[in-house]
Amino acid sequence: MIKVKQAVFILAIFVISSLLFTGNTVLSEDLPAGSVIPKLPKTADDPILFNGKVYPFWGPVCQRYTYSVIYSDKEGRAPECVQIYFNGKMLDMEKEDPSADDYKNGVKYIFQNVPKKFGSNFYYFEASNGLGKTRASIIDSPDNGPVLFDADFEHNEIVLIDAVTGKESWRYFIGEEWVGAVVLSDDGQYLAAQTSNHIYFFDTDKGQPIWDYESLVSGAIGGDVKGGVAISADGQKIFAALNGKALMFDKNSNKPVWTYNLEANGGGAYGVDISQNGQYMAVAMAGSESDQNSNVLILFDAKGKKLWQYHSSGNWHEVNFSADGSYLVGSTGCPDRRGYLFLKDSAEPIIKSDPLSKESPIDEASISADGNLVVYGVESGYGAIVLMDKDTKQIVWKYETHQGRSVRALAMTPSGEFIGAGTFGGDILIFNKNSNKPIEQLKINSSIGAFDIADEGSFFAVGSADKKVRVYEKGAGKAKAEVILNEYVGEIDISGNGKFIVAGTSGAVYFFETLVDLNNIQTSACKEIIEPPTENTSLFGGQNGGNAVKNNNGDVIDDNMVDVKAPLALSVFITIVGAGLFFVLLVIYILFCHTLGLPYKKIFIIAGIFLILASLGAAFYFWKDQKIADRQDIIKNTMSGESICGDGLCEPDRGESINNCFKDCLNNQ
Repeated sequence: MIKVKQAVFILAIFVISSLLFTGNTVLSEDLPAGSVIPKLPKTADDPILFNGKVYPFWGPVCQRYTYSVIYSDKEGRAPECVQIYFNGKMLDMEKEDPSADDYKNGVKYIFQNVPKKFGSNFYYFEASNGLGKTRASIIDSPDNGPVLFDADFEHNEIVLIDAVTGKESWRYFIGEEWVGAVVLSDDGQYLAAQTSNHIYFFDTDKGQPIWDYESLVSGAIGGDVKGGVAISADGQKIFAALNGKALMFDKNSNKPVWTYNLEANGGGAYGVDISQNGQYMAVAMAGSESDQNSNVLILFDAKGKKLWQYHSSGNWHEVNFSADGSYLVGSTGCPDRRGYLFLKDSAEPIIKSDPLSKESPIDEASISADGNLVVYGVESGYGAIVLMDKDTKQIVWKYETHQGRSVRALAMTPSGEFIGAGTFGGDILIFNKNSNKPIEQLKINSSIGAFDIADEGSFFAVGSADKKVRVYEKGAGKAKAEVILNEYVGEIDISGNGKFIVAGTSGAVYFFETLVDLNNIQTSACKEIIEPPTENTSLFGGQNGGNAVKNNNGDVIDDNMVDVKAPLALSVFITIVGAGLFFVLLVIYILFCHTLGLPYKKIFIIAGIFLILASLGAAFYFWKDQKIADRQDIIKNTMSGESICGDGLCEPDRGESINNCFKDCLNNQ
């Protein structure tokens, strides 16, 4: 009897505790370092903001851009205000549909702007229902968009340049697709290129591809998550990431030797590499901080077997192998912001640096042939070049760029002797590994998005937003050749033998930056406002992507936010009734059975049943409440300014598309 009493007493304590803490669960919030705008305290009465974006995501000045966000409140409360923080000012937003008032399911608010000059536009959304506040499109600092260009990128091309003469050998016209990567074999005989929807393979003696591979899924054109392509030293193997797949090719065929579905890993890749001997391949993936299967660096062997993957809280922006594939270097974006070095045999990093900036991605990473030296490029206000040693795992030196201009173009000679970089301030910097003082420093009047240096360090080439490729001999002080292209130069590679330079055009590397071009720093009168095409919600996934449903007003709402109160109310009812009946029977036992010495077993069995029901009700409440809280945290986007592929929201403003977020956007094609 004593054991029965003890068991009932312990269960009673559990139920009492469950009832006391029901509804008071508080989720912890990750607070990335270097906060710029203080975070809002979270309360149970906070409204919800989700699917914050700007459309179009990129384009010219004098075009109308629409910022939008969906406001909802679990109790259906109207907002006191829905505002946009826009370049330092809080401005009121308006309902897209003035008659919409279904705040429980969601009402869309918009703000429109016509930019008249080039430059960054920073924004986030904030709303209050009078009891709580919430934000969207912000991590530590506001989001950035649209990305403004003075080009339409309808004339992209691949250009092969003779490195000795500085003259073009041939041009291959691509059109509107952006060139994501270009690479040459060591002997300069073969060239591979990746665009928005194609992989091309060339013999450099000819201006037409030997073959091309067209993606089975057409991706959206534009964005910084661009995919990639790499080639083995002998040109026999080509490895690429395109529209949610990793692909291995033999030079003789456009039919992949093997493919690997990257959708489970977020779908979108920033870059790839292959070891010189073609035995190892790696992919740098974008994704979500909360999804352990995305934001990963993935290593494959030659047969397509995944050897390991490593998750980071930030997107992987770069990956490169040492000469024999023994080591690979990588770098990450916010909130991680670190440089990494791995041995191919282990997913545990040899180097995991401290954050190399306060709030900006580490966009570039390069490695010497023997893997002993690694160098990283830092961007967006914290521009720097950081050299690290494999053995000591320490920073050898650091160079901070003028005005913190971004380093998105970086290369190192195989010997590690020379390091070169280009900045968005137009600086060209050449270093010896022994000092952070440049041995050569040049200046152009345009942002530099592409850079490579010859293997022996005798010359280098840069590509910039003024649509030029400039070729320099080291120490000469001026360009020996300039080649004009049709669009911004975003990709450059020099063959290992120094015979050829290949360049490709796109706006990918120039995303989220203020471009420097002295010819374009002016305000437009905007005599005519460009009206963009109607937003293609079938491509972009409407407001909520593949898991969207519509309410009676036509607003798209999240199907996981519908009718959540019914199961919660039932669980609360079961908990309260079960616990109440248990205590009634307990009182009956104390007052009558125990005092008068009457039989107690039946009462205890019945009481135990009611107690179990109460416990199950409480457990279900916590489980369902946590599921809802997790879902709301995803759609609120208050803790992550990066896209969350897999959340059911197709977010073109964060770079999501069928190209890089297949599972969110496919159902809306």
